[in-house]
Amino acid sequence: MKPRIIVAQTNSCTQLKLDFIEHDGRFFLECEGRQVDGSQQGFATRKLIKLMSLPFRPARQPRIVILGLGLGHAVAAARESLPQEKASFVILPEAIELADLISKNLTIDPLDDERIHLDNLDPFTLLPAEYSASQGIFADLDHLEALSPKNWAITSPNVLGNFQERLKTGGLLGLIANRPVTGLEKQLRKSGFEVTTDFAPSSEKSKKNRTLYLARKGFYRSKH
Repeated sequence: MKPRIIVAQTNSCTQLKLDFIEHDGRFFLECEGRQVDGSQQGFATRKLIKLMSLPFRPARQPRIVILGLGLGHAVAAARESLPQEKASFVILPEAIELADLISKNLTIDPLDDERIHLDNLDPFTLLPAEYSASQGIFADLDHLEALSPKNWAITSPNVLGNFQERLKTGGLLGLIANRPVTGLEKQLRKSGFEVTTDFAPSSEKSKKNRTLYLARKGFYRSKH
């Protein structure tokens, strides 16, 4: 059996230990010993990004904001789904060094594109006004929750309200998780989103599905 090799170690923006690991030609990202991403685990992420990108294929300058880099599955899918020359893909990475590790070690560099912008903000910071009128915001919730500070929660009205404010009307928030998140759909609707859910395997051969949330910015109408 081939050994696991820790290629590099760094600290996340929340001061947790991140290990960049290679094993038998595959790469993994672990946080404090907990696997948060793998080079073969982007199937569900790619499906969600493609769904998010479809309405914006005609747009001249679509902007997708990606919270957390992981091993680059989301940005690779966004590059493929939105080929427009003036599209932009903004990444708020969980560790400054992670982008260099990915570019140096993966066979195909998902960051090799002039349309990609790495922001100095961390993925748990409320998005500033400069990101207003974005077409899409994406986050892998299992990835973020492994790294998140204690006071951060995706169901927080402040977090979802900030996403709602930064998206243009009709913009899409794409969230993915290993299992349904209690109260998330309800809070999304309260925050002004129209929500649909779907499922997809984490990898092409996996029997375990991940939950996909696709939330469109609209106007909340109470049923009461």
